[in-house]
Amino acid sequence: MKNSVLDDKRFHDEEAAYAYLEARLWPTGPICPHCGGTDRIGKLKGKSTRIGVYKCYQCRKPFRVTVKTVFESSHIPVRLWLQAVHLLASSKKGISSNQLHRTLGVTLKTAWFMSHRIREAMRVLGVEPMGGAGEIVEIDETKTGKVDGAQAHGTGRRWQLAQYGNDARHSRRFGPKLPY
Repeated sequence: MKNSVLDDKRFHDEEAAYAYLEARLWPTGPICPHCGGTDRIGKLKGKSTRIGVYKCYQCRKPFRVTVKTVFESSHIPVRLWLQAVHLLASSKKGISSNQLHRTLGVTLKTAWFMSHRIREAMRVLGVEPMGGAGEIVEIDETKTGKVDGAQAHGTGRRWQLAQYGNDARHSRRFGPKLPY
């Protein structure tokens, strides 16, 4: 039996979650978000040091992989963020904050905060309207389904394709009249 994707270690262990993010965001090694340096960067390894903290020795500032991402300035563990991103991205019809709250075991306020940050990060910016600015867009409808009295044409299938459309620019209608 195949295991769920959510059983992966990056969704349950904080160090594995940071390692996963670092591998995705820094494939060639850590990059300082403050100065952009890549040469003189070291990982801090003290007893009281937080997980995933690096220090840039060019600008002398500490940073983590979460800086300048949706995970920044959040007290929520990165493993929960990764679970929320996976659930929101893989859900066909979307997922409500209430469902996220129940699934992740966080408060409703936290779930709302996470879902809004993730949705804002997924928003596409700078996209022109369909067809271009000020252009006319024609819309056609296609209905596929079983039609009563349709003959099978050697394949044994009794499915028929019906196409409806309306050409608004030339004021003509083709296809049967739509039921609505």
